[in-house]
Amino acid sequence: MNWKRIILGGLAAGLVMNVIDFLEELLVLGDRYKALQQQNIFLSQPRLPFVPLWILGIFAMGLILAWLYAAVRPRLGPGPKTAFMVGLACGLLAHVAYPFCVASWGQEGRFLPMVWMVGGLVQYIFGALVAGLLYREP
Repeated sequence: MNWKRIILGGLAAGLVMNVIDFLEELLVLGDRYKALQQQNIFLSQPRLPFVPLWILGIFAMGLILAWLYAAVRPRLGPGPKTAFMVGLACGLLAHVAYPFCVASWGQEGRFLPMVWMVGGLVQYIFGALVAGLLYREP
């Protein structure tokens, strides 16, 4: 494994994933979050330093995607198909069960968890594609 390329690809994947997440949150969900705060369904202030922790967490996911791509590449072959499969698998693991739970039991409705699920899948797939594009064996 080429650790320098894993780190480079992982950071680039994290950057792409953060940009997609920012656009999703700002353009699609921003007004909905405000309405949910006014209804006291969501807190108006986070309990933790949410934004920096969220950004760092997404960069960590990008690094994991890059590592997984490098790990499965010898078995599945190099290229975008393998990167897509890694991103899809990780996205399904990370972004399907919880949104279904929230859609079933939460007070915020079904739109928010649907956007989280679709947006998360898009983030992971594009993150893995970027990581795969930048990865090279030593």
